[in-house]
Amino acid sequence: MGMRTGRAGMFGKVAAFEFRYQARQPVFWVGVIIFFLLAFAAVAAPNIVQLGSTANVHKNAATVIANANLFFALVYMFVTAAFVANIIVRDEDTGFDGILRSTPLTKFDYLYGRFAGAFAATALSFLAAPAGMALGAVMWWVDPDSVGPFVLNHYLFAYFVLALPSLLLTSATFFAVTTVTRSMMWTYVGVIAFMVATFISSSMLSQPGLEKAAALWEPLGGGAYGLAVRYWTAAERNTQVPPLTGYLLANRLIWIGVSLVIIAAAYWLFDLRKGDGATRVKRDKPGDAAAPRPTEVVHGVPAFDAPSRWAQLWARTRLDARQVFVSPAYLVLVGLAAALSIFNLWRVADDSLYGGAIYPVTRAMIRALNGIFPFISLIIASFYAGELVWREQDRKTHELIDVTPIPDWAFVVPKTLAISLVLLSTFLAGVAVAVTIQLIKGYTHLELVNYLVWWVLPQAADCVLLAALAVFIQVLSPHKFIGWGLMVLYIIGTIVASSWGLEHNLYLYDGAPVVPISDFNGLSRFWIGAWWFRFYWAAFAVLLLVLCHVLWRRGTESRLWPRLAALPRRLMGPPGLIAAGALLTFAGVGAFIYMNTNVWNEYRTTISNERWTADYEKALLPFETTPQPKIAAVKLDVDIHPGAPRIDTKGVYEIENRTDKPLREIHVRFDRDLKVLALSIEGARPKRTFERFNYRIFAFDTPMQPGERRSMSFTTARVAMGFPNSGPDTHMVDNGTFINDQQLAPSLGMDRGGLLTDRTKRRKYGLPPELRPAKLGDLASRQFNGLRRDSDWVTADITVTTDADQTPMAPGYKVSERTWRESADMSGPVGKAGDRRTARFVTEAPILHFFSIQSARYAVRTEPYKGVQLSVYYNPAHAWNVERMVSSMKRSLDYDQANFSPYQFRQLRYLEFPAYENFAQSFANTIPWSENLGFVSKYDDPTKIDMVTYVGAHEIAHQWWAHQLIGADQQGGAALSETLAQYSALMVMKKTYGEPMIRKFLKYELDRYLRARGGEVIEELPLRQVESQPYIYYNKGSLVMYRLADEIGEANVNAALREMLATYAFKGPPYPTTLELVAALRRHAPADKQALITDLFEKITLYDLKTTMATARKRPDGRYDVTLTVQAKKLYAQGRGQESEAPMSEPMDIGLFTLEPGKKGFGADKVVAFERRTIRSGTQTLTFVTKVLPKAAGVDPYNMVIDRNGDDNTARVELR
Repeated sequence: MGMRTGRAGMFGKVAAFEFRYQARQPVFWVGVIIFFLLAFAAVAAPNIVQLGSTANVHKNAATVIANANLFFALVYMFVTAAFVANIIVRDEDTGFDGILRSTPLTKFDYLYGRFAGAFAATALSFLAAPAGMALGAVMWWVDPDSVGPFVLNHYLFAYFVLALPSLLLTSATFFAVTTVTRSMMWTYVGVIAFMVATFISSSMLSQPGLEKAAALWEPLGGGAYGLAVRYWTAAERNTQVPPLTGYLLANRLIWIGVSLVIIAAAYWLFDLRKGDGATRVKRDKPGDAAAPRPTEVVHGVPAFDAPSRWAQLWARTRLDARQVFVSPAYLVLVGLAAALSIFNLWRVADDSLYGGAIYPVTRAMIRALNGIFPFISLIIASFYAGELVWREQDRKTHELIDVTPIPDWAFVVPKTLAISLVLLSTFLAGVAVAVTIQLIKGYTHLELVNYLVWWVLPQAADCVLLAALAVFIQVLSPHKFIGWGLMVLYIIGTIVASSWGLEHNLYLYDGAPVVPISDFNGLSRFWIGAWWFRFYWAAFAVLLLVLCHVLWRRGTESRLWPRLAALPRRLMGPPGLIAAGALLTFAGVGAFIYMNTNVWNEYRTTISNERWTADYEKALLPFETTPQPKIAAVKLDVDIHPGAPRIDTKGVYEIENRTDKPLREIHVRFDRDLKVLALSIEGARPKRTFERFNYRIFAFDTPMQPGERRSMSFTTARVAMGFPNSGPDTHMVDNGTFINDQQLAPSLGMDRGGLLTDRTKRRKYGLPPELRPAKLGDLASRQFNGLRRDSDWVTADITVTTDADQTPMAPGYKVSERTWRESADMSGPVGKAGDRRTARFVTEAPILHFFSIQSARYAVRTEPYKGVQLSVYYNPAHAWNVERMVSSMKRSLDYDQANFSPYQFRQLRYLEFPAYENFAQSFANTIPWSENLGFVSKYDDPTKIDMVTYVGAHEIAHQWWAHQLIGADQQGGAALSETLAQYSALMVMKKTYGEPMIRKFLKYELDRYLRARGGEVIEELPLRQVESQPYIYYNKGSLVMYRLADEIGEANVNAALREMLATYAFKGPPYPTTLELVAALRRHAPADKQALITDLFEKITLYDLKTTMATARKRPDGRYDVTLTVQAKKLYAQGRGQESEAPMSEPMDIGLFTLEPGKKGFGADKVVAFERRTIRSGTQTLTFVTKVLPKAAGVDPYNMVIDRNGDDNTARVELR
């Protein structure tokens, strides 16, 4: 007993000593202060740190607190490593280890006592984060609507369930690494490795089918927690914590167990009685000394001329680079980067919108590399700057080296070059991995030059700048750990700077505009601004290196202030001249950049854009109800100069007063980036101009009478001058111009498009809390369609001029085309000699006022089909799916014409455009389509969803659901276009690929709908009243319409839609609403389905279905009695997620199978029985008699209803 007490007492004393020691160290308090401030800022400082809060999810919501603890536990690894790693190494560094080995202290007491004390310090210091969040939530300046009440349980759950086990795991891991290696360097390599492993496992969460595996094996618990709350609404996120069951409990137990195993392994590997031979100089045994060699006398004088200095530079660079390249840590870091890049690059080729595959084109691979290597390069530069700058001090050789006549620059420049070479090698490794994956995937168009120009060279320049900064920070720092900490602060600062409105690359070190890449244009002109910024920061980097040279610590004096005092003297001579030259270059290039970004272009930030939008609303929204004429006819002459780039537009509108009262004024609104060169309105004169908003008011000399028509002429120019700070204009490019008419020509009256909708931001800028569309059924808004308030249906006459080697395109039928020589003596900056092509497009009947203008060097595939000319205009390098696109055109036209109404045009065109955007968009008979979406899709697996057919069918369906029937500008309008287009596309897919493919597609739709509900910023609405909520009118719309067709029959749904078209196609005001749609569906549905229509369209309805037991018993006749126990619940949800149970009595699908639906190999032959039975609220038992023994059975096995946990719908059948 006494021995046990003594051992426990010694363990406690060691633990207490270690805790007190750690609590006195600067790293403890630095960690406390930094993480307290970060957590405080996440709640109290608007826009600085976002951890999952939205307009409806409080800043101190239960999920936000949990996410904060997960995030801080990840970042806290660097602090944790500092605590637990020096348990071992500090005794050896101080020489105290020999004394310890001479004491009777046991290994258990020493090792575990030390670890317990260090872990206690880690756990205590981490409490600063939740404390910061709690304090931030009660600050008087915090918007009271953005925070909820203080709930202690939310903080306790996040800390004890999520953070503390993660801290234990990281502490144990880094403790074990240090115990084995006796090296702080290897410990921090372990930190990086752990972080990379966490990123990989977290990335797996986005892969369908891997979520549950990732939830178990993601070490910090974020995957399991995310899986538990993924479908929670805002109300649930604010007020609930998930139960500690299932995957969350399993994950926590697994990793606590792993932590204990690691701690035990560290104990087993550690030998208290032995020092670490790997880190100590080997002591010679007595008698081992070699015989002394004769002293060699060196004759001659060392040379210090220019050749010798270059030799010193080369020798020092080789020395520093060799130290890094032969370091095992470097190989580990590069290996980790390669591993992470392999995972991400493989996903590039294997993942598209619905789980398909794409060809691994070079630009896609570079995009993936850009998502990995900037982060890795920051880590490598920061780490090795500390290692190289402090190498001599760490080895206690600095005083010997400092007395040599080697100049300071021979230390600074080689270390910077060595770090740069190391970073460059990692980028080349990334290219090697990318090319290897391309070859493995069978893609042989490698474009190595593009890898060099598009990625390696820019990254190489950036890595030199990064190396210079990292070395400079270490030169200023009193210790490499502080230097590393300053680099972490730099990284955090670059992340949060935009939240403070600090977005100009002139003061964000190594900042440069993002350079978009496209297979149409490569880098286009966008590289110019980025390289000017690199030149600018290169001059500053030279200045930093000069300061490193003159501030380099030598001898015993390591304090900064004495070195700063000597700065003027040390800048005398060449260093001062170099610094002056760098400073002048920095200022001169900066002035040139400023002219480009702030004079020739407008400098905009996220905050300034929000403020502009708020001011725009305050000034102009009152004019929304001012009656305006409508545009009846459009004539445009669009002159595109792709190389300038510039688009000049001359246009004439024919406007008509379609109100019942005279109009006294007309409001004209232009795009913010459009230059208005001329504007005249027949019988009107300027009255007021809002220059800041490009908005003009004209007064009619004589009021415009009802039914009267007048003309309106305008001339505009859209010009890209120089380069902006960010967000280059990608609408006008060398090859692949894609722009819509509202970016070239005016609109009439005020419109709400683009205004702020987030409640928090609206309150911030003094706006009313909500800006909502007109209510469903509002009569006044039925006078306007949901696309443009200033037009109904218009005739169009559009002439497009571009370079002769490009194909101009606009809605309408081409009536003329000519190629001509532009005059060589044109004046102005865009005049040039060269061939030009002009084409004129004219509509034969009115269309929606919704045009696109395009110009590109296209290949074209055309084919006549049943009176319609089908065409695909595409990049010649992207011919993979052209035939599939033509086939999808035919299938879509066949289905839509057979079931809805005739197609109204004689042509149908797909037009590829550059990958600056990622969508397809349906204009009249013309569908622009991003090269990212379908043109590079790869179809060698018939089980994958055919994105080309789906996207094409959806966009072609808009030729009916928008270009024949367009909804009113009120709630529900988007459902009449997008939801009905989704339905049409689903039916085309069903006819093409069968129901199994549709079920797979709907799985994605269900997941996206349920996930998005929690991020709703206003309120979720029933489908009938949907506003600007894509997750409702796209994802939920698919689920609703497919279930409706399954319940009442596809023929009845189509009959209702035909009725809508017959009533409203090509009609003007009053425009239809979803009230008319629902009424038509009710007329074509049987009486017993009316409640279903109510649930689908008029309520937010969810189900909770579960098969709790499935058993089978063999009968004497060889058949099987199968019994299912089913639990069922129906819920109605409110806009913010509050739910109430509703009585349920509905027919539901019940299925018995020899293979669970969704598993590989499942098909119709695996169905034993399938029938529809009435399911009621509560628990019920269902019985079947089958000839075959089923292996799985359940309710709603194909997930036709919206159920947040469809995985428990089926269960394994137990034979009894």
